[in-house]
Amino acid sequence: MSLPEFSLTDKIAFVTGAGRGLGRAGALALARAGAHVALVSRTRSQLEETASMVERLGRKALVAVADIRKTEEIEAAVRTTVEAFGRIDILFNNAGTNVRKPVVEVTDEDWHTIIDTNVKGIFLVARAVARQMIAQKSGRIINMSSMSAVSAERDKVVYASSKGAVSQFTKGLALELAPYGITVNAIAPGYMMTPLVKGYLEADAERTKRILQRIALGRIGQPEEIGGALVFLASDASRYITGATIAIDGGWTAS
Repeated sequence: MSLPEFSLTDKIAFVTGAGRGLGRAGALALARAGAHVALVSRTRSQLEETASMVERLGRKALVAVADIRKTEEIEAAVRTTVEAFGRIDILFNNAGTNVRKPVVEVTDEDWHTIIDTNVKGIFLVARAVARQMIAQKSGRIINMSSMSAVSAERDKVVYASSKGAVSQFTKGLALELAPYGITVNAIAPGYMMTPLVKGYLEADAERTKRILQRIALGRIGQPEEIGGALVFLASDASRYITGATIAIDGGWTAS
């Protein structure tokens, strides 16, 4: 069965944090749907691995090494992408980080690490890409939020605050960019079996048991399971959706 509204054939996607984890999974999902992908992160070797995977799917990949916390590096990555492909149709604003500690143990450096990446970085990337999309009068922006934006857990106070900011930023940006034909939405994953989450779970079997008991579907998600919602929000199938955050959490926030 053909579903042309979900096709991303020859669209140009700009993906941050694309070297591993959910960023890599998202880049590959967009490529499978037909998009060429500009891959952005600080680590060239990881990006080159992702690029090879994208190219094996028959799509073009561009590697752009950049720190999303630095305006000049992000703006250079956007320029390079536009020079190579002529436009940016999709932004998967994914890059993020976390430091798990009780709030009384969080250092100033920890705070800045999380907020500068998860809030400032999301803003800097969205601003740079939005300028290009405004010129085109079209585009799809998908920000990376989290179930933590609406569901509290111990040792994640600063992270949860940063993701709450992302969800609210998504709503405000959706209003600002709607007149230009640009939609802005977010996805909010729960526990996904990335290398970082795998290590966290393996460190404490009892904690893992408690987490699984809270997930309605009774299992940890796989990174590729963000792909359906991501492709949907990047495609014409979602053209009347903006300002929304879609949970991909196995039912965590339903409880």
